[in-house]
Amino acid sequence: MRNIEILDNVRLRFPGRDAEFDVGLEVGSVSVLMAQGTALIQRELSAAAVEQLRPIAERFRYALVATPSGEQLMSVSLLHWSRRPLLRVV
Repeated sequence: MRNIEILDNVRLRFPGRDAEFDVGLEVGSVSVLMAQGTALIQRELSAAAVEQLRPIAERFRYALVATPSGEQLMSVSLLHWSRRPLLRVV
């Protein structure tokens, strides 16, 4: 059982549920945010959820960037293609 971030700073735990339930909840909550057109989505997700989100992100026109973040978790950023790139001075 682990904490799953549903919205920014809103985390839930579901005792007695298996990892497959957690993956479904992660994919579902992020898919809703993409369907609403949220410009930038950043979450800590399981690797299985990231693989399921890749085709959904393409369909909703989001670029998905995932980097390893601890055991079996990935730090994921989804940026809508219509948004201009974030530039920074180097």
